[in-house]
Amino acid sequence: MRAARVLDMLLVLQRRGRMTARELADTLEVSERTVLRDVEALSEAGAPIFTARGAGGGIELLDGFETRLTGLTSDEARCLFLVGQPQVAHRLGLGAPTLTVRNKLLNAIAPVLAEAADQLSTWFLHDPDPWSGNRIPHGELRRLARSVHQRRRVEVTIAHEPAVALQPLGLVLKAGSWHLVVSTGDGIDVVCVDELRATRLTNHHFAPPDDFNLADYWKRYASKHE
Repeated sequence: MRAARVLDMLLVLQRRGRMTARELADTLEVSERTVLRDVEALSEAGAPIFTARGAGGGIELLDGFETRLTGLTSDEARCLFLVGQPQVAHRLGLGAPTLTVRNKLLNAIAPVLAEAADQLSTWFLHDPDPWSGNRIPHGELRRLARSVHQRRRVEVTIAHEPAVALQPLGLVLKAGSWHLVVSTGDGIDVVCVDELRATRLTNHHFAPPDDFNLADYWKRYASKHE
């Protein structure tokens, strides 16, 4: 986790130039104390990073230093299309790799384009939660996401109903409401999990239908329920 965070710090400083500890802390979603500890660790490891004190001071890299660590790990590639959805990524337990891949992408394109892309967050925000707030515990939602990705059966308890074993094919966030698309013995069904109380990930794997496509299925399902 720390290695990914200090890499993010280097990429952010390379793109933006001098920043205060507070600005870095806000960007990396950590405390100022953590930022200062990471700066000290990077400096001791030989990275050309230093802190300028006084008015207009901050943390910056030496002129000319440049890193092109823009290759994506498998986790980061999985998060590629969540780059503009940080809150959704956080709900699914993918916040850290999503932040890293965002910084890598911004460093891989021309500075003027990176600045234009970065400005989107100043005028558009997607809040995935309904007005009543996030109702699903983060840990439960993240276990559901793991069960979908790993094709493992999961036992879920919704509201006051008994636990039931499901074969999850996909998660859909529709207008602030989370739905689980599942494979049944008779076909495919949709279960609303907004009142999810508990999950238990099993070690039983399953094979999805050969011709299943989540986007196509949801489009047909939604059209029937509009």
